[in-house]
Amino acid sequence: MTPLSYPLLLACLVTLTAAAQDVRERSDLGLLQRQITVIEQLADRARSSQADADGARYRFDYHRFAADLERVRLGVHKYLSPSRAQPADLIELTGNYRAEALHPSPSNEHD
Repeated sequence: MTPLSYPLLLACLVTLTAAAQDVRERSDLGLLQRQITVIEQLADRARSSQADADGARYRFDYHRFAADLERVRLGVHKYLSPSRAQPADLIELTGNYRAEALHPSPSNEHD
C-alpha cells in the first residue's frame, strides 16, 4: 500500500462504521415504536379494567399518558422519515399522570 492509500482506507472505515451505526439506530428506533404500541395496548387494558375505586382521591390520567406516548411516537417517526429539515418541536411532555377523581366520596381520614 502506498502512503496515500492509508487516509483513503481510514475514510472508508469511518464511513462504513457510521453507516452501520445508522442502520442499528434505525433498527432500535423501529423497535422503540413497536414497544410504544405494546405500552399503549397495556394502558388501554389497564384503563378498561380500572375499577371505579370508591373514595379514591386520585386516578391515573390515561388520556394525558396516551397523548404523551403519541408525541414520542410522532417524534421518532419524524426523525426516521423527515419530509424536510424543520425546526424541532420543543414542547415538553407532561409527565404528571395523577388527576383528581371525578366524584371523590367523603372520607373520615384527614390528609
